[in-house]
Amino acid sequence: MKVRFGVLVSSGNAFPHRDDLSKFRELIRVIDGAGVEMIGTYDTSFIGGDAYVRATLIAETAENALVGLHPTNTLTREPQIMAAFLASIDAMTEGRAFMDIASGDSAVYNIGLKPATRARLEDYINCVRDLIGKGEGSFDGRPQRVRWQDETVRGKIPITLCAEGPKTLHLGGRICDGVIAGTGLLPEVISDTIDRVGKGAEAEGRDPSEVDVWFTTRSSLDVDSEKAVKAIHASVSSILNHSMRFSLDNKNVPGQFRDKIQEYVDGYELYDHVLESGRNPVRMAELGLTDYAMDRWALAGNVSDWIERIGALADAGATNIWFSTERGDLDRQIHYMKVFSDEIAPHFR
Repeated sequence: MKVRFGVLVSSGNAFPHRDDLSKFRELIRVIDGAGVEMIGTYDTSFIGGDAYVRATLIAETAENALVGLHPTNTLTREPQIMAAFLASIDAMTEGRAFMDIASGDSAVYNIGLKPATRARLEDYINCVRDLIGKGEGSFDGRPQRVRWQDETVRGKIPITLCAEGPKTLHLGGRICDGVIAGTGLLPEVISDTIDRVGKGAEAEGRDPSEVDVWFTTRSSLDVDSEKAVKAIHASVSSILNHSMRFSLDNKNVPGQFRDKIQEYVDGYELYDHVLESGRNPVRMAELGLTDYAMDRWALAGNVSDWIERIGALADAGATNIWFSTERGDLDRQIHYMKVFSDEIAPHFR
């Protein structure tokens, strides 16, 4: 079965140092050559350096995939700034920019702000689109204008919404070009996610097939399966919190885990977000949630494990999958992306 892939890229270190640039470009060439649809980089200054710098480096090298932020938020980037960035990346790539947007997590909590509401997300998306397409728009009741609109490569750049809750899935189906769902990878979750996005599209009079539904994985690839599984615990602990922090209702949570997940979310250590040595994966284990969280969100193991897992996801309806480059230095990232390109991707073309 054909599966489409998106890849989330980091620069290995917090910042792309000059000595890293040639290896970073090699990493992007390997990813792009693997036939992936999208290459994105995270927009949180809490975890690493500036996303615009990384995205520009990606845009310089990638020749086939879409390039963009995965995800950004409405609070640390004004719509005018975001629109100018997207139009610039679109020009650099000759029409291959995209933007993925979310309510905000570590990027906003660590500057004392709260995540965006659905109304703010919709207002922001509309403004960015209007600035690119018409040269003017409004956001939060404020007019915004640009004077470069006539020079854009495309009048509309695809926007996806990172969604985890039922109302945000509906919003994504209603107004976005795609939804990147952090809801999980269990069969019942996949079918429910696709259904909710489709109903959002129908509410706007759209054909649900117009909205691509992608599924986020927390991924780790290693020749040693146990090592790969252990390496992903911190990342899985973060999405367990992020996906459940506002409510557990209508999220396909088994009854025996509800109280434990709520306790976990209530005590989540934000400063330790995705930190392997942090408190969150320890608490997840102490509450007996690790196996459940791994089953729901992880794509981890060796090549055979990945092929089996991706095949099962595709059979369940998840034929658009996001995963991340490996943690560690750029040499390790390049090596395992070559493994993906040579040994995994050919099974799903």
